Amino acid sequence: MRILICPHQLGMGGSQLNAIEMASAMRHYGHEPLIYSAPGILAELLRDSGLEWAEAPAPDVPGLGWSRRLEEIVRQRHIELIHAYEWRPCLQAAFGAGRQIPLLMSVMSMDVPRFLPTHVPLVVGTPELHQRMLDQGRRAHLLEPPVDMERYRTTDIAAARARFGIPDGALVISIVSMLTTALEKLQGVLEAIRVVDRMAATRPVRLLIAGDGEGLQAVQRRAAAVNAHHGWTVVQPVGFQLDASPAYEAADIVLGMGSSAIKGLAHAKPLVVHGEAGFWRTLDETTAAGFLHSGWYGRGGAGIRDLAGALEPLAESSARRRQLGAFGRDLVATRYDFDRAAEHLAALYVDTALGRPPRAAVARSLARSAATSARYFTSMRFGSVVDREQWAREGAIA
Repeated sequence: MRILICPHQLGMGGSQLNAIEMASAMRHYGHEPLIYSAPGILAELLRDSGLEWAEAPAPDVPGLGWSRRLEEIVRQRHIELIHAYEWRPCLQAAFGAGRQIPLLMSVMSMDVPRFLPTHVPLVVGTPELHQRMLDQGRRAHLLEPPVDMERYRTTDIAAARARFGIPDGALVISIVSMLTTALEKLQGVLEAIRVVDRMAATRPVRLLIAGDGEGLQAVQRRAAAVNAHHGWTVVQPVGFQLDASPAYEAADIVLGMGSSAIKGLAHAKPLVVHGEAGFWRTLDETTAAGFLHSGWYGRGGAGIRDLAGALEPLAESSARRRQLGAFGRDLVATRYDFDRAAEHLAALYVDTALGRPPRAAVARSLARSAATSARYFTSMRFGSVVDREQWAREGAIA
């Protein structure tokens, strides 16, 4: 099939990386993928993978430019199916070209906005969210974030550390993350800087931060202050890394959430999972089941106190780090196999193409979606901070 794949952006992030990697894999199943997205730093990855890219207007720009261009490409390229990622492209496709040809939605966030149409099949990334969507009557499918175990693996720690100028003997803690307030990622990075600042008083430690976003300058300023205080590099922001594997490979310990956390585990590194409202928790034999069910994320905790408490025993014991690293890699190999996920997605494309819902169900779904999304956009423009926060917690991050 000729499939138009619509990531919500081509900036750094797990959802769009997943969209690109899975699109590339679809060629092995006879599909012809075409990427439709606004420009971003991952355009280089598209070129390297040999995927065709049709440039789109930004989907959050007011007006109908994104939808009109989508319909034009569908018509000109005889597209047979649209696969949209995250809520904004999903919503616009559903009210545009998705009315004429089959549409599949993927939402890799921790929740699904209630204004998304219910007649469109939906892919989510955690068993907990999958069950919740089924309970709501949605046509939901589970496709957990896959990892290529051959690509994401540790092969040469010394070379990875040399790349970043890390001295022998330093305890390396790595974060690969967008530096954005969404899901409190930036807040987590700043908390990690505070904890590592304290750790540096008693041991050689390096916090390696790979990522970009609106919080980069704040991170750089804080890093400069910490480094000046100690007289050596304790915190090292390295910006966006098209291939973040060396940042994982250089680490003794990885901090992260979502697909970044899973990739850290694939590199056989012990993991401390970050979430919102001060959440930090080590992956171990007692916490694995919860993360596998609900996702690599959490909400609520004691912030820097919990992070310090998680890091200290890992910093003290290389044996424990090796044990948890091996445990994590085995877990990822068992649960998040890339080839198995690609086969599942290829089958979903066929099922979606063959399973068009009745017209009456489509009309009811779109009417409901139009009314609910209108309330969302009104809240974003005129509503209170509490209203906007509530929508954000439902996955409708502006």
